[in-house]
Amino acid sequence: MVEWKDKEDINESQTTNDKQQITNNKQPTTNNNSMLKQYQKLSLLTVALISCGLTTADYAKAGELQERQQTKQLIDGLYTENLDAARYFQQGLRLYNLRELRGAEQAFRKALELDSSIAMAHYLLGNSLLGQGEPRLAVQQYNQAIRLEPNLSEAYYNLGLAFYQQDQPEKAIQAYKRAITLNPDFDTARYNLGLAFESQGNDQQASVQYQEAVRLNPNNATAQYNLARLLVKEGKSEEAIEALQQVVALNPELLPAQYQLGILLVEQGRQEEAKESFFQATRIDDEYAPAHYQLGLIFLEEGDFKEASNRFDWVTRLQPNNAEAYRQLGAAKLKEEEYEEALTALQSAVALDSNNALSHYNLGVALQKLERNEEAIAQYRKAVRLNPRMSEGFFNLGILLGQSGEKRQAIALLRRAKALFVAEDKPERVRQVDLYIKEFSARGTSSVTTEESR
Repeated sequence: MVEWKDKEDINESQTTNDKQQITNNKQPTTNNNSMLKQYQKLSLLTVALISCGLTTADYAKAGELQERQQTKQLIDGLYTENLDAARYFQQGLRLYNLRELRGAEQAFRKALELDSSIAMAHYLLGNSLLGQGEPRLAVQQYNQAIRLEPNLSEAYYNLGLAFYQQDQPEKAIQAYKRAITLNPDFDTARYNLGLAFESQGNDQQASVQYQEAVRLNPNNATAQYNLARLLVKEGKSEEAIEALQQVVALNPELLPAQYQLGILLVEQGRQEEAKESFFQATRIDDEYAPAHYQLGLIFLEEGDFKEASNRFDWVTRLQPNNAEAYRQLGAAKLKEEEYEEALTALQSAVALDSNNALSHYNLGVALQKLERNEEAIAQYRKAVRLNPRMSEGFFNLGILLGQSGEKRQAIALLRRAKALFVAEDKPERVRQVDLYIKEFSARGTSSVTTEESR
């Protein structure tokens, strides 16, 4: 915990300096052991005239087959003696290329009614079904395609995708492995195999597959990103930073990579580099609250309280229920000596999370600055009740009680603060406590007043 301390008696604000992502709805918290997993989009495969190839589009666009004036229609190396089946296949292929998947499904089904031996029709029907969110039905078609064409690596790959979507990682792993056996250079199969291993908690095998995916395709930014996550889990921050730097070089628009790179750089004390990564994240998406929050923390540390306030204020607009953002906004406003605005922010923080000692403490400071001392005392009491080791809370509470005439209780609280300051090795605070105890112990009301903070 970083405490923003003044050089005088009132400790104006305290704030945590935890470099963690703000939790937002279902967005996972980010720390050393948890980084947002970057899943690759559904990858269906191109059907070309001669061979099947890979595409990274959401739905693969197949190269159209040309009509041939032959009795037997050549369909990607496969023959059918049924002209109507061939025409329906061509129709399905055109619709598939246009991503009209429902129409493509119907056309492929008609082709297969006329000739059920067209492996590519089963394969593309599987793709059409998978693209419509029907992985169970897609599995049936991929299995038919594989039965007819056992060396169709792409069918095994998409079979793996279909199993993975049904939360069957073990079956997905077997399908991906078969695809890789048939095509050892199948980098996307390696990547998805890594995802399947990781879903089983097998990080070691996942890392091996991500590394292979990167070796086969050095431009695979998502594989690099997931590899970096695993390096962080292993405590290899420097290697993870290098990996993430490669990721953002390949794909500067990959927001999670920019953000996570910033987190790691902050942990390494490389503030300026971290700031640039967070700036890049906000340029990609100005409504990405976690990056604005981290920038706010950095500006707070640098003493740029105005810019910190701006960042935290924007986070509260994006996430109205984010208690931590309100608390940090309140601390920044205290530093700017904008006490009414600090009061408003901190009241929101307490309303959202009544069990945070620092929120109550800083609310007490704001109230004290506005000379609402009875209310400040109540907040300080709540703060030290929630955190019995909050030395500054006991200190400020003791001063206010002493000034209000409750000297005996004030002295007891100040002695508690002194013991905590001794344990924290803060000799200047110990000296100040002794002065207050001496004054409050003297006859009559102490003439000592709390000095204003700079």
